[in-house]
Amino acid sequence: MAAARGQIYLHVGMPKTGTTFLQATFQASQEQLARQGLEFLPPARREASWLSLTVLDQLDPERDPAAALGMWDRFVAAGKASRAPRLLVSDELLGGASEEQLRRLTRALPEREVHLVLTIRGLARLLPSTWQQRIQQGSEAPALDEFVEQIAGRTSPLAERWWRERGVWPVIERWSAEVPPERIHVVTMPRPGAGGSTLLERYCGLLGVRADDLVTDHGDRNPALGRAQAEVLRLVKEQVPAELMDRHGYVPVGKWWLARQHLAPQGGTPPRMPARFQGWCEDEARATMAFLRDSGIDVVGEVDDLLPDAADFDAGVAPTDAELLAAAVRALASIGVQRVEEQAARRASPPASARARLRRRGRRLLRTLARRD
Repeated sequence: MAAARGQIYLHVGMPKTGTTFLQATFQASQEQLARQGLEFLPPARREASWLSLTVLDQLDPERDPAAALGMWDRFVAAGKASRAPRLLVSDELLGGASEEQLRRLTRALPEREVHLVLTIRGLARLLPSTWQQRIQQGSEAPALDEFVEQIAGRTSPLAERWWRERGVWPVIERWSAEVPPERIHVVTMPRPGAGGSTLLERYCGLLGVRADDLVTDHGDRNPALGRAQAEVLRLVKEQVPAELMDRHGYVPVGKWWLARQHLAPQGGTPPRMPARFQGWCEDEARATMAFLRDSGIDVVGEVDDLLPDAADFDAGVAPTDAELLAAAVRALASIGVQRVEEQAARRASPPASARARLRRRGRRLLRTLARRD
């Protein structure tokens, strides 16, 4: 029996499954969503992050803003006041909530029928992407081959945490204590080569909204690093004092400045799963496919999307010292150009022609360095 006030959809994961694009699309399309009977709560990504940190007990009263500390009360009040037939909450870190934490969230609006949404991706594509993202966020991340080895072996503390927070089975089993299987929805991320709108169409179909009406040209993506660029950042991260490795200290510099502004624009060959793990990826995919088919869970998309392709793997050879040096030099050059431009802007505003010359010189320098790689 449906709840009297409609449904609330909790999209709680998984990371690196197109969540940034989906969230940005829904944030940019709130007027269109409202006309179709769905309200996106909280309405801003920063507030969604604060809500997630609240649920996960990770807010710091001394370092987080007062607005973050009051996010839970505002969320509950907005949910109770909403007259929309359907509500959507989306943050990919919520999947890692403990039993007590998720219980608080699922029971926050008792007048709503709770639905759980997971977007999932095959391990062959997920793990290399997760690896470079962990580096950007300052999380524990050994070299790619060792990282995959630990996850596959399930023996290290890192692997135990990863499977608990990101494993399809553990997450579903934990949340199913509060949400029955028929209200758990798994959306598979399409294989490479599928239309760019396929994931959005699957997600919108589940939520009962029209994908064609939404704003998708917002330009908000979560850029990935090439393998050499990610390895450079990993080596830099190892030199940062442990007391600075948190979301207040390292993340604004490591992820939002160094990674996104100076390393990601280089492109580079993306990290891929070492070929020796192909059999393991196939076995894990088939086991997850069987679990989903037998679970009574609503699967949106194709479970076969979890199977790896040959293109997902490579020889597993680490970047050479020359490749790392080239990526590091290009990043330093980019930083230098940025600093020159910032200093020029701080001085008494020079003529536009002077600023243009500085930008041209910076671009020429970067092109020259690129040709040397």
